Amino acid sequence: MSFKSNRFDPFKVFEVHHKPCTILVIQVNQGFNITKGWAKDLVDTPDPYVVLSIKTSPSGWQKTTVKDNNVNPVWNETFTFFLDPSLENELEISLMDANYMVDEHLCTKHLPLKPLPLDKTIRHRIRFNDTSEVEIQMEASVDYDPKLNYSLALCDEEKQFMETRKRRIFDSMRDKLKENGPRNLREVPTIAVLGSGGGFRAMSAMCGVMGALVDSKVLDMVSYVAGLSGSAWYISQLYSHPDWPRKTPNQMKEELKENIQSSPFWLLNPQSMYRYIRRIMEKRQHGQPVSFTDFFGHLVGETLLKGRLDTRLTDQQQRLQSGEIPMPLYTCLHVKKHVSAMIFHEWMEFSPYEIGMPKYATFMQPQLFGSKFFMGQLVKQYPEPPLHFLQGIWGSAFCIQFKRLLQDDKQVDAVELMRREREELEKELQQDIDDQSDEDSDTSDPEAEMDPPAKSNTKTNKKPLRKPSLRKTKSGEKSQKSFWSGMLESLFDSALFQSIEGRAAMVHNFMRGLSLSNVYPYSPFDASTAEHSKDQFDGIFEMYPTHIKKLYVVDGGLTFNSPFPPMLRPQRGVDLLLSFDFSARPSDTTPPFKELLLAEKWARLNQVPFPPIDPSVVDREGLKECYLFKDPKDPHCPVVLHFCLVNITFRDEKMPGIPRETEEEKDFADFDLFDDPERPYSTFNFKYTNKSFDRLTKLTEFNTLMYKDLILEQVKHCIKVRRRHSIRRPIKLKDIKKLGLKDKHKVEKLEAFIRSLDQEEPPIC
Repeated sequence: MSFKSNRFDPFKVFEVHHKPCTILVIQVNQGFNITKGWAKDLVDTPDPYVVLSIKTSPSGWQKTTVKDNNVNPVWNETFTFFLDPSLENELEISLMDANYMVDEHLCTKHLPLKPLPLDKTIRHRIRFNDTSEVEIQMEASVDYDPKLNYSLALCDEEKQFMETRKRRIFDSMRDKLKENGPRNLREVPTIAVLGSGGGFRAMSAMCGVMGALVDSKVLDMVSYVAGLSGSAWYISQLYSHPDWPRKTPNQMKEELKENIQSSPFWLLNPQSMYRYIRRIMEKRQHGQPVSFTDFFGHLVGETLLKGRLDTRLTDQQQRLQSGEIPMPLYTCLHVKKHVSAMIFHEWMEFSPYEIGMPKYATFMQPQLFGSKFFMGQLVKQYPEPPLHFLQGIWGSAFCIQFKRLLQDDKQVDAVELMRREREELEKELQQDIDDQSDEDSDTSDPEAEMDPPAKSNTKTNKKPLRKPSLRKTKSGEKSQKSFWSGMLESLFDSALFQSIEGRAAMVHNFMRGLSLSNVYPYSPFDASTAEHSKDQFDGIFEMYPTHIKKLYVVDGGLTFNSPFPPMLRPQRGVDLLLSFDFSARPSDTTPPFKELLLAEKWARLNQVPFPPIDPSVVDREGLKECYLFKDPKDPHCPVVLHFCLVNITFRDEKMPGIPRETEEEKDFADFDLFDDPERPYSTFNFKYTNKSFDRLTKLTEFNTLMYKDLILEQVKHCIKVRRRHSIRRPIKLKDIKKLGLKDKHKVEKLEAFIRSLDQEEPPIC
């Protein structure tokens, strides 16, 4: 059932329109007197088929079936083409004869498609070589109902979830905070939990955080849980687990601990690898772009999604219906060729309800991600990708540098390693992307999307699948590591993944053909122009060309390693951000603000409220587990509680306020995160001992519980702000005219909405 809120959405005032797509339907009826010439016909009666090609259309190469030994074939086959009517479209129709070795081209004719036959049927009888004829009929229509969602507003499903969730949060806050709780729904603040990237370190650390938030009842007050890279792995495996939320993260963490005590890169057997490769090749043969990310996603899924490899992102919708748990959000980046990700990137967000890019106000249903679109129309729908493919995208930094996973970095200087991580990752990514062709035409590989005729063996340039060779030790025995290291390195260097367009994840460009005329800033009501950076983020407001067929989507950690952008969208109106940063640092004593400062810079450029980050707070307060950042000048600016990955108080206390007593307890807590020469928590370590896992999850659980009172204080603060001040206005009344809105009705509704923000909702009994 579709949800329609009675509340006016101010972001609906922005009209997002694109030119409609023209759909051309061509029916190939029959042929007459098909001949190769009287002499050839005596030897072999023609086996005719027809090829239709429109170079300006996606999937613009289509063909009929073969009619064996038939000079007057009847096809009655229908083909659909999607066209941009502003282009010079032309139909190329070829008459072919199928042979066992090489098909014979008989003749080609060209038919201009301007003007298009809109809402009427036109018949053509096309003559080939003065004797053969083929009868076709064409009809075109304009579809004004795109399959994409063009809007700056949140989708109706998310709005419905938020209404349901807010009522549950209201009850939880009233129960937890008593007289300090909200008096009505309007006073309920929106709280978001953010988990950074960092591989299995971030995933394990996020496990401890979520356990603490659930056990302390803080998660009952949270609306969103957002993850990037490793944190996204944890959140997605949690929300796909059949026991969540019936069981708590702490009750389920034994399963996760068991799953990661053996590295997926050493324990997968050859049969599994060949099975994955076969699935990837099948995906490619059906016309979908594939990359090394597909294979890497299988490895992640095999490790984290035991017994549920077929789960999909849309499966998480059912868990959200009751509003019992927060809504999960996942992120990645879209990047382009020849440009650093720190200069040009576009944030893409994934929810169980919608996937898309806020920059272009363009979204799709999750089940359509990876399908082929043109001008907003669904050209070809593929099955919804499995969750492990998305996990591969969200953590694709590791498949870009896959060789690094096979190396021992324990002897590398820690500072040098940290300097290299992002620089090398970005360098390899750009080299990988820059080596790929833009593929301006869909006709470059016509067989990629359709099965060839039974008798036709049309030659292709595809290389056969080669099995990777296995390297042996000098003694002839295969040690476990050398066996799999050799196998994976050989696979990585093989023609298979060198010829499948690299390692960065690729999907069909769902914005292909859209008539984009502008991009939409995260603060669309702000008419002023931000001062652009001259180095980092310099190109984030550039528009991506819509004629490009594919998108390169990569790990969000290539910019700043925390999913702030989806949580800073003013549509979501987040009041309190619980930021958990698990990013690697050169040393345990290094100030933990590098990623937060980048997020602040991004927020300033996008003109969204963000508290000033003063890194000198370490000098005043020392290195500690959590820092509070507020904007003293703006009561509506979200509050940031920034939790750092440090082991300080945990060394001396087993629970907040309870000291460690036994030597065993003290030894358990006596460990370094980044200074340990064995590097158990390296970003590139995908094998955790039980002790390493327990230490890390207990540490982040402790650090979170240690600041439970501070979290509750800031929740109370946000309630008071909502009580004392009007709700954050998207724009002032006097500035509405600057928007240049032409619809007077929308202007009036926007003015009425802004005035209504000063009116308090009646309290809920």
